[in-house]
Amino acid sequence: MTRVVVALVAAEPRGVSTSRLLDIAAFGGRPAHHLRQLTRLIDDLNQVGWDIRNTAPPGQTAVYRAFARDNRLRMYLSPEQQAELARAALIAGDPGFAERVGVEPTSVPDVPALRTRPAIHGSDDALNKVLHALEFRCLLRFVYKQRPRVVHPHFVQPGPSGWHLVGHEDGGERDKQFITDRMSGVTVDLPGTAAPHHEPHPDSLDPLTWSVDPAVDVVVETLPEHRAQVELLLGNPTYSEIDDDVVRLTMTVTHRAAFRKRIYELGHRVRVVEPTDIRDELVAELLALAA
Repeated sequence: MTRVVVALVAAEPRGVSTSRLLDIAAFGGRPAHHLRQLTRLIDDLNQVGWDIRNTAPPGQTAVYRAFARDNRLRMYLSPEQQAELARAALIAGDPGFAERVGVEPTSVPDVPALRTRPAIHGSDDALNKVLHALEFRCLLRFVYKQRPRVVHPHFVQPGPSGWHLVGHEDGGERDKQFITDRMSGVTVDLPGTAAPHHEPHPDSLDPLTWSVDPAVDVVVETLPEHRAQVELLLGNPTYSEIDDDVVRLTMTVTHRAAFRKRIYELGHRVRVVEPTDIRDELVAELLALAA
C-alpha cells in the first residue's frame, strides 16, 4: 500500500498505468488475482481519505492518478460527521466544500432553504477599497462600531452578514473580522504600507509530517537489511549509528498516532528504544486493542 501511494504521488500529474502499479505492488499468490487485489487496494485507500481515480478513456487500460486533497477530515471523522460538516459548509455558502474533502453530495443532509445564505454582491465602495488594499498591500483606515481603526488586511471571505475582512488591527493581539457593509470613512494608504501576511505552509500528504503533537526525538533500532524500509515509512533520521550489526536511528516525531501506526506496520522489523513515554503509549494502545 505504501509503495503504491508513494508511486502515485511521485508520478503526478502523469499518473501510473495498471501494469506499472502491479509491478510496484508486487502482490504474491496467483497472478490471475493481482488485478482484483489492486482494485481492492485502491478502494481501501479512497475509503481512508485518498482521492485516486482512473483517468484513462473508457475502453483503455486504466491509468491512476492521486489527486491532491487534505484527507485529515476523512481520517478523523466518521462518514456521518463528514456529511454534517459538509452540510454546515453548504449553509455557510460554500457548496464546493463537500467535493474538496471527498464527501459524496448524495450523503449530505438536506439544507433548509430559509437557512441558506443569500447571494452577496460586492458593489459597495468599502468592499472595492478593501479589495484594492489587499491587491496592493495597503494599510486600511476606517470607522467601525464608532471607533477609528487602522488595519493590515489579510483576506476577504463571505459570511452570514456579507463580506468579511480579516486583518490585524494596530494594537491588537489577534486577527479580527470586519463586515465591510458596516465600515465607514474607508481610506487606503499607499501600496506596501501594510504588513505582509504569511500563510502557513500546507501540510504534506504524509500524515507523519503533520505538526499535531510537540516534536520529540524517538530512537528506534532495526537490522541493516530492514533499514531502507524503516526509513521509507518513518522518514529520514536526524541521527544514525551502527553498533554490532544493529542500526540505531533517531527520528523527530510530530504526529504520535501516525508514528504508532507505522511502527505496527513495520512489526518485528523495528524496535522503539526511547523515550519511555512513547514506548508506554505503544504498549497501552496494544493492550487496549488486545482487550
